[in-house]
Amino acid sequence: MTPRMPDVDPAANIEEIFEKARNATVEPPPAEPGRHVVIVTPGRMLMFQACPAPGSMPQEQVLAMERMISPSVRRNIAALAYTELSALNRDISRAIPFLGLLLGLAYIGHSVWIFEGHPSALAAGCRNAVVLIVDGDMVHHLQGDWTAVASSVMRHREIYVHDRASYSLRRITDVPPPQTG
Repeated sequence: MTPRMPDVDPAANIEEIFEKARNATVEPPPAEPGRHVVIVTPGRMLMFQACPAPGSMPQEQVLAMERMISPSVRRNIAALAYTELSALNRDISRAIPFLGLLLGLAYIGHSVWIFEGHPSALAAGCRNAVVLIVDGDMVHHLQGDWTAVASSVMRHREIYVHDRASYSLRRITDVPPPQTG
């Protein structure tokens, strides 16, 4: 499965869709109790990927997540990944190889949502994020100024690229400063 930018349904209410996604990370609908990672599909539906049940994650994994991003302050974490519905249904962990990491971050209390990063949704999807994690195999499918667009709407500009081969995160340090005036 080779990641690519999927075709997306145009949505005039894209800001509302992502506001619902962000809210659902905190208060999921009654049909989806518990903590979740919310995936905004290219069709602009919300999918809920359940975190492990409270208390079920091994303590060493919890500590690793806490060392990565402390849970002392709940953070909004956006992720850009391959979210084509057929790929998610076929093998979600191959489509989003760092899904376990994202589920772990949600498990310890952070709000996490995932989308594809299409130009029509990039700003809305990154709005109010503190951390952005990007699938390295999706980077060349993003618009050329994606770091500027994402960082312009983020509350904090902490952007990482996930390398599928080494399963590691690399922080992007050349994030442009916010535009003023």
